[in-house]
Order: sequence, then structure tokens, then C-alpha cells
Amino acid sequence: MKKITMILALSGLILTTGSALAADTFGGVVARTNPMTGEVTLLGGSTFQVSEPMLLHGVAPGEHVIVTVNPNNTVGIQEDSSYAGAGDN
Repeated sequence: MKKITMILALSGLILTTGSALAADTFGGVVARTNPMTGEVTLLGGSTFQVSEPMLLHGVAPGEHVIVTVNPNNTVGIQEDSSYAGAGDN
């Protein structure tokens, strides 16, 4: 019985900790980027400082992207492949 109680307690801890570690994601259209400083601004005015400025090379205004802010405050960016026009040239 003690084993079951311990397993249930650990399961609850893992579930509550897992949701606290979730990253925040923001989808949008790129308004401008500055690969030198690592800043990307989305239409609407949200500005993010990506952790690896090299990620912004090749990212152009008008592209649909997803910006991810992780619990450790690192920020990443990727193309939004769920956008209907993703991959069109």
C-alpha cells in the first residue's frame, strides 16, 4: 500500500512540475529582424531577443514564424510550417 501511495504522490509531482516547465510560444508574421542584435519584431509590435542571433539569417519580413520562450529564458525561432503558404517561393 505504501508503494502505491508513493507512486501516486510522485506522479502528481511530475504532472504539476511538467506544466510549470512548459514553453511559451508566439506565432506571427515577421515585421523586421536584426541579425546583428538578435532581435525579431512581429507585426503588432512584439519584439523578441533570440538566444542565437544566427537563427535570424535568412528570416525575411512577411514570413510566418513561431517564437518559443523557454522556462530558462532562452528564445528560439522557427518557420511556421502549419501556415498554408509555408515553403512557397
